[in-house]
Amino acid sequence: MVVVVLLIIAAFVAPKITGVTGTRVNAAARKISADIRYAQQLAISTQTNHGVIFNANPTNTYSIYRGTTSTIITDSFTGAAYTVQLNTGDYSGVTINGGYQVEFDSLGSPVTGGGSSVTVSAGGSAPVRTIAVAANTGKVSIN
Repeated sequence: MVVVVLLIIAAFVAPKITGVTGTRVNAAARKISADIRYAQQLAISTQTNHGVIFNANPTNTYSIYRGTTSTIITDSFTGAAYTVQLNTGDYSGVTINGGYQVEFDSLGSPVTGGGSSVTVSAGGSAPVRTIAVAANTGKVSIN
C-alpha cells in the first residue's frame, strides 16, 4: 500500500521537477524578446540607434546599447549597466548560442541582425527557444 501511494505521489511530482528547466528557458526567452523590443522602442523614442549584443562564450550575457556596443545603457531599476547574466539565479542552466547582435534605427527597423535569431537552451530534454527578429519590420517572435 505504501509503495502504491509513493508511486502516485511520484507521478504528480516528477513532471514538476523536470519542468523547472523548461520554465527557465521559456522565462529567459520572454525576457530576451522583451529586451529586444525595449531597445527597438528606445531607438524610436530617442531617434538614436539602439541594439542588443549577445556574448555567449564564456559569459552568457547580453547588453542593451546606444549608438555603439561600447555604450551600454543604464538600467533604470538598478542604476547599473543594462547587462543580463544568464546561467545563474532565475536563469540557472540556461545558455544562449553564439554571438548575435541586433540594432534598430530611428524607425524601429533593424539595421543589423534583422532576419536572424538567437537561441536559448538548457541542454538535455529541456525545450529550445529561438528569438527571431524579422528583417524589414523588426517584429520579434519566439519559436
